[in-house]
Amino acid sequence: MQRLAILALTCLLGTGFALDYTSPLIEAKVYIDDIHSFDRLSDLAGELYICSRGTDEDGQYLLIITDDEQLTKVRERGLETEVTWTNLNEKFHALTGVNPDDLDLPQNFGYYFTYWEMRDSVSVLAAAYPEICSLFSIGMTHQGREILCLKISDNVTMEEGEPACFFNGSTHGNEPMGTSIVMAFVDEILSSYGSDPVSTWLVDNREIYLVPILNPDCSVFCSDSAGANIYWRKNRRIVQSPYIGVDPSRNHGYRWGWDNIGSSPNPQNHAYRGPYPWSDAEATAARDLEAAHQFRTQQDFHCFGGYNAYPWTYTYAAPPEQALLQEIVDTFQLYNSYADSLTGQGSYVLYLANGTQIDWEFSDTADKFVTYAFTIEADTWFWACWNDSVLYRLECERNVPTLYYLTRVAGVYFNPVSVTVNDTVLGNSSGQLDPGENANLWLTIRNQAVHPLDSAYGINAQLFSEDTSVFITDSFKTFPRVGRRASTNNGAEQFEVRASNLAHPGDTIPLRLELSFIDAGNTITQQLHFEIVLGDNYVGMAEDRIPGSTPIAHTATVIRSVLFLPEFLEQLSSNDCREQKISAVLFDIKGSKILDLNPGANDVSRLAPGVYFVRLVSEADWTTRKVIIQK
Repeated sequence: MQRLAILALTCLLGTGFALDYTSPLIEAKVYIDDIHSFDRLSDLAGELYICSRGTDEDGQYLLIITDDEQLTKVRERGLETEVTWTNLNEKFHALTGVNPDDLDLPQNFGYYFTYWEMRDSVSVLAAAYPEICSLFSIGMTHQGREILCLKISDNVTMEEGEPACFFNGSTHGNEPMGTSIVMAFVDEILSSYGSDPVSTWLVDNREIYLVPILNPDCSVFCSDSAGANIYWRKNRRIVQSPYIGVDPSRNHGYRWGWDNIGSSPNPQNHAYRGPYPWSDAEATAARDLEAAHQFRTQQDFHCFGGYNAYPWTYTYAAPPEQALLQEIVDTFQLYNSYADSLTGQGSYVLYLANGTQIDWEFSDTADKFVTYAFTIEADTWFWACWNDSVLYRLECERNVPTLYYLTRVAGVYFNPVSVTVNDTVLGNSSGQLDPGENANLWLTIRNQAVHPLDSAYGINAQLFSEDTSVFITDSFKTFPRVGRRASTNNGAEQFEVRASNLAHPGDTIPLRLELSFIDAGNTITQQLHFEIVLGDNYVGMAEDRIPGSTPIAHTATVIRSVLFLPEFLEQLSSNDCREQKISAVLFDIKGSKILDLNPGANDVSRLAPGVYFVRLVSEADWTTRKVIIQK
């Protein structure tokens, strides 16, 4: 297969290279040597309508939407191509059952939200949850439609200064899966408020802003055409008659027009970046919303191909804090299972693009707040879910958790790490909390926040045992201040605990840690859950015998709910009995220590029926006596 490395091409303005949307559109693969050397395609790359990228037996390729004239020009430049659909309307018809060439069909958008359905749905939600959800406009489009935004938070009408996040879909109106994911998240977090502890905590401690459709005019143009205009992605502003539309995803101010590889200066083109930065309503509406709020995290949904991407998109140069950005998209991948090779820096896993929303959000320029911003390209063809409810639901379910995750880490959010038993001072130094033992506990917690602003300080904690066999005897402690993505513990001020004599070795004891801390001036509370396993203290019945000691008795005493220790004292010498210099321990049949016995009555009612052993030890001798517990 022939390959061509293009080092430079002339500017294609006015050459007619842009798509003719009045002719049948074609889907084709354009093979290239190396996706990481995408910039070697020069201006040609900025003119191609690139949908996705992939690899097959013939090599790496860009999947593009094109027409006969454009495809001929691509081939003339020595690039090998393979047509996958000669007419994209036929692909749409085959996959959805809708014929876009039938102009008499009623308006239909399948399972996707039209702009009108989205508007009605968010209006209903805001009315149904007025205390935690508000609806407002952040701008008007060229054709006079509102760009609607939802805010979700407790005390929703107030600006509380809580950590904030921002999510949006349908920057390109022909990518409605992003709207569906955002709407699914909105529905889930609102409907589960008050019943699900995670949703409730997030609403109470975050300010969540959501724009389901950032490009309403394009969305309406696609949905109201019954399929005729389903590949249009720009807005609908007349920029230079007869040319229409600016790509909102190329109109942001950071590195706008950096080169003609990642955007186009050609108003005919699908990736036309506009005449100047922030020239169009969609980009300025997002900018102004973000300028008014210090968003820690942001997610911009597109499709298709199944990508988890972080900045930069305008260059292959590594961004600041790349390890952290990679960690975050790797977490996305745990939820949505997109490919390893498609999870990483946007310019590598997708293609070069400049003037993008996430690059501007992450940029550290004068008078601008840095937001940790990401793009997810849903793993569906533009219209794959039109009549496929199973795929639609799956794509929502695999990406809604990424929004919960970004909401959590938009401020201080603690994860439990470990609990350590320190029994060197109060106990037997076994490193476990044993029945009847006192010990100290120190717990390690990790601040998952991504933004440097979100250190936690003034951390006060109270520890609770959720099992009556373990008591917290000193439950109030403090933790040191901890920065984002860092761990801390209360090793300097440890909790004191005691396990009951009746506690069962091997039992798992749940603990609840209630934290109160300051994050960016806000007092926040959070509960964490830990657990410890009580010590086993395995002791073999036949080992460590003292020469001449009394063997295990073959007769057994049957007891029910109370074991009286005096019944067994005759097993030891009379002097031992008289002076009571003995210790007694109850073991199960495996030789596991169950509890230390006290002189007099011992409650064993919680123990399971079966065979047990009482070991009596004095300074001079020891013996073991079999008992059978019955109910």
